[in-house]
Amino acid sequence: MPVSTVDVVLLNKKKDKTLLFKRNNEPVKNVYFTIGGRILKGETFLHCAVRQAKRELGLKINPKKTFFAGVTQDFHKNSVFKGVSYHAVAIFFAYILEDKNINIKFDTQHSDYKWFSVKDKTLHPHIKERIRQTLLVLEK
Repeated sequence: MPVSTVDVVLLNKKKDKTLLFKRNNEPVKNVYFTIGGRILKGETFLHCAVRQAKRELGLKINPKKTFFAGVTQDFHKNSVFKGVSYHAVAIFFAYILEDKNINIKFDTQHSDYKWFSVKDKTLHPHIKERIRQTLLVLEK
């Protein structure tokens, strides 16, 4: 069964760089990816985005400055469960970081973070699609 998730695409003020995080777990272990996770029963999408930023990074984001950016389907051959594939309906939000020097406090999900150009051809295809949709929304 698909899992419903909420992710957050973090961008700099110029919207030419995205902040991604190296995952410690499958799917996409050791890949730089957006933060996010499963939505809880009774939780709004926006609240989930704010909660995930706080839980995974120790980052407090302002819900009034957090914008719905789109929906993707993520298909992965593996998951945290050996031999089990993963299918997520990923609802994602955009958030502009005012300062590139942020204080990150990782949970167990990530081990590193890095700024990437939004045009970086080496990014994971799911990330490229999130960025594409995010930039379209922010251009309006």
